[in-house]
Amino acid sequence: MKTNKKSKPYKFERVSLEVERLIKEVVGYEIQDERVLGNVTVTGITLSKDFSHCKVFVQIDNDNKKDVMDGLKNAKGFVRHVIAEQLDMRKTPDLSFYIDDSADRAKRIVELLNKIK
Repeated sequence: MKTNKKSKPYKFERVSLEVERLIKEVVGYEIQDERVLGNVTVTGITLSKDFSHCKVFVQIDNDNKKDVMDGLKNAKGFVRHVIAEQLDMRKTPDLSFYIDDSADRAKRIVELLNKIK
């Protein structure tokens, strides 16, 4: 039996987009931890090819980033539970949260460029 190699990247992309959508929904609206509530925006994810691990990149709108990250780590099991419940996957990815500071770096670059002018 031949396998269609073109269908695998499509499946990976589709699953990745669905996992990202669910994570954004759960982190944005369902986590009731006060440290996280209203302070976090999911900017993107990186899902491993075997779906076993997912890096979640977040922007934090609070000055106390350590507390917010602790809240996210505490809610990791809940987020995984929702993913497992909503998606029919063989493995539910293990989640790791990372601070996405690209907006801060871009702002700093613009400031430096303005100083040069």
